[in-house]
Amino acid sequence: MGIAALAIFIAVTVVFNTLLKRDISESLVVALICTALLGGTRAPALLWESAKEAAQSEVTFAGMAFVFMGIIVQATGLIDRLIEILNSIFGRVRGGAAYVSTLGSAMIGLMAGSTAGNSATVGSVTIPWMKKAGWTSERAATLVAGNSGLGVALPPNSTMFIILALPAAAGASASSVYVALACGGAYAVLYRLIVVFWWTRRDGIKATEREEMVSFGHAIKHGWSSPSIFLGIIVPVLLTIGPLAGYLGKEANIGEDGVKAISIIVWVPILITLIALIEGAWRIRANNVHLAAQFKRDLPQFATVGISLFAALTAAKIMEELGVGDQLSSLLDAMSLPKWVMLIAVGILAVLVATPLSSTATAAAIGAPAVAALTAVGIDPTVAIVVILLCTSTEGASPPVGAPIYLSAAMAEADPPKMFVPLILFFVLPMIALAWLIGMGWLPIYVPA
Repeated sequence: MGIAALAIFIAVTVVFNTLLKRDISESLVVALICTALLGGTRAPALLWESAKEAAQSEVTFAGMAFVFMGIIVQATGLIDRLIEILNSIFGRVRGGAAYVSTLGSAMIGLMAGSTAGNSATVGSVTIPWMKKAGWTSERAATLVAGNSGLGVALPPNSTMFIILALPAAAGASASSVYVALACGGAYAVLYRLIVVFWWTRRDGIKATEREEMVSFGHAIKHGWSSPSIFLGIIVPVLLTIGPLAGYLGKEANIGEDGVKAISIIVWVPILITLIALIEGAWRIRANNVHLAAQFKRDLPQFATVGISLFAALTAAKIMEELGVGDQLSSLLDAMSLPKWVMLIAVGILAVLVATPLSSTATAAAIGAPAVAALTAVGIDPTVAIVVILLCTSTEGASPPVGAPIYLSAAMAEADPPKMFVPLILFFVLPMIALAWLIGMGWLPIYVPA
């Protein structure tokens, strides 16, 4: 019933939201109930247990925390002062904010594989900046959500190591996959930069007019304390990734479990909110009416984001319990196709499984049969792993479930359904195409001996 559950969840969401014009949160709740009903007599227990898990998820909290953070950084004017500094440096380049957002996602992706964490850390700064530069809310949120998968498309990441641990991947080494995935991930980053270039021209995004820009010296003098917002991103990253995290986990008394318990997507909005309140306290005291008005205007966002994330996460858990991964894996095992068709089948299957599941769960569910199927048609095991990782990197950009979609939409005050088609056209399908070209050998990557 897992495959049927996935199909029903997507179909009901699309029908209610697109055809019946219902709110996305309402559509997702109806789709969730329809999905749960496939559990038959287990439906009530399945729904209850999955709902409990979703309610306790850090992603559900983070979604609403980012709405609150957005209200505070706007009301205090911190983000305006920071954007003034960034504009004085990059404003002369058309689409400068979007290029910085894309490269920022790539840099975060090289350190952490979390799609939600990627969209949270990068989007908190670059989404307001892009909107200020003329990008629409939906376009800015779509770019950040679409880029969130770079954590899986670039090495190292947990999904990569899960696949490497499978017996089917015995023909590939960690070092060869690392280098080959770096090549494949570089293509993914280059493609996104081309998308930004095209969107910049298509949407008529212009470089900031010289008369609208202040000098770097003036911007620093006026907003010298605003870059402190980056501490809200840097501190959680340093505590969880890199040498400091290693020291805290092994040498200090915190231990590895203590380090793992620090969540980037939970602490980024908390720390940025606290920093904004301290940095902009004078502005709140001078005009607390503005803060109250901001809360009143953005209050509906709490319900939309919270309910949408809760419904999507609950449905994903139900689909997992109904065996969507195992069933799609069995389907792949039964296929006997030529190389070019097998690549398409594996790509689509990986994307479908990564829609309700995380990339790591996808690797665990279909990694072994996917690698076996690709190597059986003559594809090098290392290349096969790169193909699978590029396809599962669509996890955060696959509507209607991807958490980065709703996190980015919350930060941009965007309507998530308006992002669905652009995400599929510009991020999901192109990743399948990129993986196919690499698998066919038409787009070269370096595979060390």
